[in-house]
Amino acid sequence: MIARQSVDPAWWDHEQVNGVGMRQILADRDIGTVFKFLHNRGWSWAAIAQATDIGEQRIREIANGRRRIENYDVYVRIASGLQIPRDYLGVGLRPLTQPASAAFAPAVVPQTQAAEFTASLRGAFGLAEKPGAEDDAQPESELFESQIMQAWLDRRAVGHRGTNLVLVAGFAGSGKTEFARFLSAITSWALLDKDVLTRPLVESMLTSMGGDPNDRHTELYRTEVRPVEYRCLINATFANIDNGVSTVVTAPFLAEVADIHWLRWLLHRCAESDVHLEVVWVGADTDTMHTYIHRRDAARDSWKLNRWDEYLGSIDLALRPQIPHFYVDNSLNAAVKLADEACAVSERIGR
Repeated sequence: MIARQSVDPAWWDHEQVNGVGMRQILADRDIGTVFKFLHNRGWSWAAIAQATDIGEQRIREIANGRRRIENYDVYVRIASGLQIPRDYLGVGLRPLTQPASAAFAPAVVPQTQAAEFTASLRGAFGLAEKPGAEDDAQPESELFESQIMQAWLDRRAVGHRGTNLVLVAGFAGSGKTEFARFLSAITSWALLDKDVLTRPLVESMLTSMGGDPNDRHTELYRTEVRPVEYRCLINATFANIDNGVSTVVTAPFLAEVADIHWLRWLLHRCAESDVHLEVVWVGADTDTMHTYIHRRDAARDSWKLNRWDEYLGSIDLALRPQIPHFYVDNSLNAAVKLADEACAVSERIGR
């Protein structure tokens, strides 16, 4: 266990490095110099990593100028871990004060901070175009403002919890979408479902190429459409992640979880963004899969249902992700158990 080093708050106001004041270094977000300053003060790289929740190797790379920080939440974490006033790094208001007598009481927002935020919010609304004369309905600006204000207060009360990505994979009819919905519901993380997000695109592409819009099994779909479909899904996922929005994404991911190169890319991409990744494989027996597929009665499943034995022969039922992962057994009559497993996974990954 690495002993936590102490921080002298005066450093951030009065110290200099090579003749440059620390306040200026922080304003320039020169985090590499900050890390080297701490190292010269006797901090080990491991101690800096522990304080900021950044990997030790990355700490070294930042200090040596080989890596830059581009994620807002990483700056927030550095400010919090090293007791740097957040406004010194230009990352918003300072942390709210919490009532000492009640650990879970609502955060108390200093009036000056609330007033500053409200003024900024109203200024932003003031830049919007006024409704034209032909517009009868007027926007309820006060209601909208209060909703945003409450969301801001809630976020400040909770504080930074890190960004999570949960990839839920499995065969058609395994129950992966239901599991992903459970996770999303109990964590309030965003849910991205491949079929919801990309089906109109897929059907339009197949039709434009003279194919069947419900095709999910031919070479045309696999080579021309599927790569675009999954690229859209992954792009949408990281659009969320890069903005600090924890996300549950669900799709079969059959080719992806079997491709160690793709999985390494995913791990690297998440590490770059300081995102906690978990992969969940939802499995089920073939009777359960058939029941699920038949029950949802989707046109895209007609080929599978009409050629069930042929479909089963085309997939590897022993398939599992090639990296450590959770396995959820959703065999027949396990629907209730599914919710309990979702709760257990959410607790494991940072609720």
